[in-house]
Amino acid sequence: MKGHSLIQLFVVVSLFIITLVLEIAPWPISLHNFKPSWLILVLTYWVLAIPNRLSIGTGFILGILWDVTLGSVLGVHALVLSIFTYLIAKNHRILRNMSLWFQSLLMILFVFMLRFSIFMIDLFLNNAFFEWQIIWGAMISGLLWPWIFLLLRKIRRYLNLR
Repeated sequence: MKGHSLIQLFVVVSLFIITLVLEIAPWPISLHNFKPSWLILVLTYWVLAIPNRLSIGTGFILGILWDVTLGSVLGVHALVLSIFTYLIAKNHRILRNMSLWFQSLLMILFVFMLRFSIFMIDLFLNNAFFEWQIIWGAMISGLLWPWIFLLLRKIRRYLNLR
């Protein structure tokens, strides 16, 4: 039984590593604003699916890794992701019972608010300027949510992760 849980942990960690790679994957300059937030999508799914195993600490660690990966100020993404993870975990029962398309609309709002929060922290720390094009990335993330949800649910059920 111990080996099975190690496989489950390996798969979940591998998925997070893949999402971090997708976060730094180069996109053409003209399409950079349409880049979805892969890490937010995958983290949201796993927090909704197994909130007793993934918590604020997971969001914080992934945020630190995201900061290191992007080369941003250490702790900005960690703070925002840990708050985001807390809000998702606290309301996971309500969010799981919503339709997939309504969850998709909420993902647009979540991703936009997360990116806006990162901007506000950057504005406080540095002289940042807001780009309204981040709305497109949030919309693409919301459109991808049903497919990401269904794919990760299939993986979770195959691994019998509860």
